[in-house]
Amino acid sequence: MSHPLHMFRNMRFKQKLILSYLIVSLIPIALLGTYSYNQSKLFLRKQAVQGLQDTVGTMARGMNEKTVQYERTVDSVVMNTGLQRIFGTQYKSLTLLSEDLRKYVDPYFSMIKSLNKDMLQLTVYMPDTMPEYGDSILSLNRLKGNSLWYNTAMQQKQTGWYHNNDELVVYRQFPTILYNNMEGILYLKLNKELFFESLSSVSSIDSARDGLFISDGQHNVVYFNHRDAAIFQQQIIQLPTQPENTADIEGIRYIVINVPLHHSDWTLHYYIPEQDISMDATSIVKATVILLIACIAILFALIWIFSHTMIKRIYHLNKLMKQVQYGNMQLDIRSENRDEIGELTNRFGSMLFRINELVTEVYQNKIIQKEAEFKALQAQINPHFLYNTLSIINWKSLKIGATDISHVVTTLSRFYRTSLNRGESMTTVRDELQNTQSFVEIQSVMHDHSFDVSYHIDDEVYQYDTVNLSIQPLVENAIMHGIDQKQNGRGQLIITVRAHKEWIEFVVEDNGPGIPKEIQDDILIKQSKGYGLKNVNERIKLVFGEEYGITVFSEYGQGTAMIMTIPKYRKQ
Repeated sequence: MSHPLHMFRNMRFKQKLILSYLIVSLIPIALLGTYSYNQSKLFLRKQAVQGLQDTVGTMARGMNEKTVQYERTVDSVVMNTGLQRIFGTQYKSLTLLSEDLRKYVDPYFSMIKSLNKDMLQLTVYMPDTMPEYGDSILSLNRLKGNSLWYNTAMQQKQTGWYHNNDELVVYRQFPTILYNNMEGILYLKLNKELFFESLSSVSSIDSARDGLFISDGQHNVVYFNHRDAAIFQQQIIQLPTQPENTADIEGIRYIVINVPLHHSDWTLHYYIPEQDISMDATSIVKATVILLIACIAILFALIWIFSHTMIKRIYHLNKLMKQVQYGNMQLDIRSENRDEIGELTNRFGSMLFRINELVTEVYQNKIIQKEAEFKALQAQINPHFLYNTLSIINWKSLKIGATDISHVVTTLSRFYRTSLNRGESMTTVRDELQNTQSFVEIQSVMHDHSFDVSYHIDDEVYQYDTVNLSIQPLVENAIMHGIDQKQNGRGQLIITVRAHKEWIEFVVEDNGPGIPKEIQDDILIKQSKGYGLKNVNERIKLVFGEEYGITVFSEYGQGTAMIMTIPKYRKQ
């Protein structure tokens, strides 16, 4: 099961689509075709059975006409007044009897025989009072004890039929009611082969396995044609007598048509293999197959059109994706369709547009980074030359006793050493604070010690690292835009560093006039001239995350407090 599923998953989408369409479409077509074939087959079978019933009914009517013909013949003989007179008279003179027989009986019997070619014998069995005359008149004693049908004939008034393997007999009492009430029996012996001649070669269709036979009320076989066999007769006779029946004989299913024959207790049975009457179903099978092939051909055409229409857009999108894969990022991908494929196309186009924006942004950032690296490189060009120069100035200052100049030069040398930081972007909190203190001392000298500075630093913070040159810009802004702008009184600069549970807080406060509201709103967003806080804020967020950075609190006329937060971070 997993192997076909794996194959289906790896198929092309168009193949999956076509296969799905075929499965969904062919199942109802196959069911409809099967139903149509079965219904047509049932219809043909019904028509064939109806045809068989009509054919067998025609044969039965033919046999009924023959039996009626002989019953009428019997009636004409029995009711003939001339014969009644002759057979009812007790002749005293054989001459008179012989004359009546020659003039009336012989011509009449000859006429009846000539009209019925299959009649072998016409005899009247009479009591011994009537002498025998050829085979026209025989003694009734010949029948007593020798004929199975004699007792039946003497008890019933109607015409009767008797048969055995060789004989077919029609009989009836011959009462001479008007003449001495003598009782005899009219006997007609028929040629069995000629009587059933019309049935001997009857076959409704071209089948070598059909057959027919006639049975009586006691399930005895009266007649069978040359294609019958005893096994068929015995099994079919045992079936319920109804117009249509089926029987399984020697592994073959037969259809049996039963038609009762009137004026007797006989039944005509006709049987034929069911598959023989289904031969005509070939045409309906061909028609069904042709119809199915036509439907499948139309279905294939529609499936190809629909799948091609749908897959064409996917192929186009896949082609665009391959171009992007091979480096062509400058594609304008969009779709006006509002289905899933259209949405997928538009989203891919939006994603590509965003990627291009990010690529451009990264490219520009790389340029900025390279420029910064170049500037840092310029700042680090031969720092020993700067240090040696400051050392010479310090030595000359000490030589002439200018201790103030020596202190400033030493502080400046320490400031540049910590600022350059060997080109590293990260430094220790200790070095950053030392750099800040050096900067404050230099600014104090430059401002003729016009402001006071105080430090409040937790010792814990010295073990952590921070971004290089992150505190100095805050102090520089406090001096330039706070203390330097103060009109009255002495300036105050307070630097506080506190360690919290997971982060460190740097606070730089001044008692200057404060930052105007219109500048305060943009000081961390725009590159404000003379402030430089935006760059520091972005560097902190870039290194430590968006939750860290600088916050400015300023009230005009009351001073400014700038707070910088970083996590407790140690450089590996």
